[in-house]
Amino acid sequence: MIELPDCPETEFFSSLSELLTPALHSLDVDRRQLPIRGYRPPGHSRDYIPPRTAGVLLPILCHPTGPTMLFTVRSLNLGNHPGQVSFPGGGIEHVDQDEIAASVRETHEEVGINPIQVSPLGVLDYFDTISGYRVLPVVGLVETPVSLMLDSKEVSESFEVPLNDVLDRVHYQMQLVEYGGKQHKVYSRQWQQHNIWGATAAILIDLINKLENQKLK
Repeated sequence: MIELPDCPETEFFSSLSELLTPALHSLDVDRRQLPIRGYRPPGHSRDYIPPRTAGVLLPILCHPTGPTMLFTVRSLNLGNHPGQVSFPGGGIEHVDQDEIAASVRETHEEVGINPIQVSPLGVLDYFDTISGYRVLPVVGLVETPVSLMLDSKEVSESFEVPLNDVLDRVHYQMQLVEYGGKQHKVYSRQWQQHNIWGATAAILIDLINKLENQKLK
């Protein structure tokens, strides 16, 4: 199990940064060198490139009572993955410098977190989704308090999970699911009434793996 720093509230932001940052790819990493995980359409090789690129933010809220991770539930009106638990984020637009900028902008648009409150620490491996996106997960600390304002066109609700619970591998399950003639690992976990699964859970497993590997160094 990954242990979070035990320190005064005033030092928690910097202590979390010191814990997480060494385990992540740096913000200025050459993206061409990043590992790529996730879905491959039948008949496609490792050279496959999805039609769109996106950035999602793994927002860690630094509350006085302890850190949490914020999740969203996608609106039932959306064409892709309606009703599923996800991270705030979305596709790169012309105003975005890169996936990191897209993740912060989309987080502001979807849940109202002010970009000046977000401190990106690093990125995880790329993850290709079944809906045709190559997603770059960005881990970021969020200063609190925050005033959430959900865009109902994209987000039906949001919820927070204590970070120590998010990072505890014991809560996750893996099953093999056949799709397109191939077997795929599908991760899932439950938090209260919410089922966190698919790409969202797989990205969390990547974060846990990286933190555990860093701990062994």
